[in-house]
Amino acid sequence: MIFRTIKPLLVEAIQLKEPADVPVEGGVLHVKPGEWLLRDAQGNLTRCDDMSFKCSYEPVDGRTGLEFLSEGKPCGC
Repeated sequence: MIFRTIKPLLVEAIQLKEPADVPVEGGVLHVKPGEWLLRDAQGNLTRCDDMSFKCSYEPVDGRTGLEFLSEGKPCGC
């Protein structure tokens, strides 16, 4: 069987205009101009190219901060 997640992944994101080296837990994340820097609800940072970002994400109401959009405990417990 094939499964997919049923709840959306919420992230904070900014598109970089200049290259950047962002320190992360595992080392350094190299972000190129035009790429997006994403922070998930757990605080993890990742990068995403522009085309993938635009195909995968859409804006939500900007009046709510990410800390209020908690994904809760695993399995809805």
